[in-house]
Amino acid sequence: MTDTFRRDLVAVLPAWIVARLLVAATMIGVRLYVDHLHDGDRPLQVGQGLLAWDGAWYRSLVESGYPGPTSEGVRFFPGFVLLGRLFDVVLPGGAGPALLLIANVAALAAMALLLRLVREVTGDSGLAGRAVWLTACFPPAFVLVWAYAEALFLLLAVATFLALARRHWWCAAGLATAAALTRPTGALLAVAALVAVWPGWRSAPPGERIARTAAVTGGPVGFGAFVWWASALVDEPFAPLVVQRDLRGDPVDPLRRLIAGLGELFGPDALGDGLHIPFAVGFVVLVVVAFRRMPLGYAAFAAACLVVALAADNLNSLERYALNGFPIVVALAVLADAGRLRRLVPVVSAVGMVALTALAVMGEYVP
Repeated sequence: MTDTFRRDLVAVLPAWIVARLLVAATMIGVRLYVDHLHDGDRPLQVGQGLLAWDGAWYRSLVESGYPGPTSEGVRFFPGFVLLGRLFDVVLPGGAGPALLLIANVAALAAMALLLRLVREVTGDSGLAGRAVWLTACFPPAFVLVWAYAEALFLLLAVATFLALARRHWWCAAGLATAAALTRPTGALLAVAALVAVWPGWRSAPPGERIARTAAVTGGPVGFGAFVWWASALVDEPFAPLVVQRDLRGDPVDPLRRLIAGLGELFGPDALGDGLHIPFAVGFVVLVVVAFRRMPLGYAAFAAACLVVALAADNLNSLERYALNGFPIVVALAVLADAGRLRRLVPVVSAVGMVALTALAVMGEYVP
């Protein structure tokens, strides 16, 4: 570990700790409410704790392998699972503690690399610090505390951007492949890589052109490799995509889906898809900010992540998918660089994280 990385870890540690305290306090509060004040049935997620929702799936995959209890397990990409198996062998306590350790250590490392990336790209230490705090306390960022693959993916994605910024093409290719084997969103890193490798392409020697090509194709190769393997495992072409489509619905026009969602803000779906619409509108604004104020590769990756997330009839987990497109959060930090917004935005964001955590633990929100 270099001295620079060690200093960055220390710098982001307060944000990392505060986020975990907020999530822990919220979960304890919900549990007390349910156990002592709530008269209805106890939500399953209350008992599952930090292993709720997808965390339970990841634990089952670590313990029993693919495809898990049902073929639905093939929708979970293997990076987090394989690392969980490795740590499960050397750590006591079983799969759950191993996954939680990986997720929380990866979150800390991802925040340290994000601090370094924003500093190197913009030269603005203040912006880098705000980006770290907003990433830690972004409304869906409670999944960086839970046994979810998002923290590991975020680490690999930020590391890919850092390698691209430093023109380490082969390193970027390997990191993008690993990211795509962790979350399917990793395939979209090809968008940022293409923007990075294109300048100077014609004048580059043949060997460097191969390296640049690898940087672009790394994400799609990792994505395709798992889709092929999982499809062969359950004898279903494009199995991970088919399972995901069954859960989220057929692909739709993102713009039309967003407009249709405005009608869901009121009525019985207000806490269903209606809950996601204000976030979706906010994310669109942040992508516009990214295109105006950030390098093209960052904005293009953020836009690609948002378009894919909105191109589904079911908008469950939209906020988490936006977190995967981490330049969206950096764009929020850019937007917050003005007067009272510097304090107001982090506070509102943290309140949003507390609210989504509570709703997820109560089983009312699908993270």
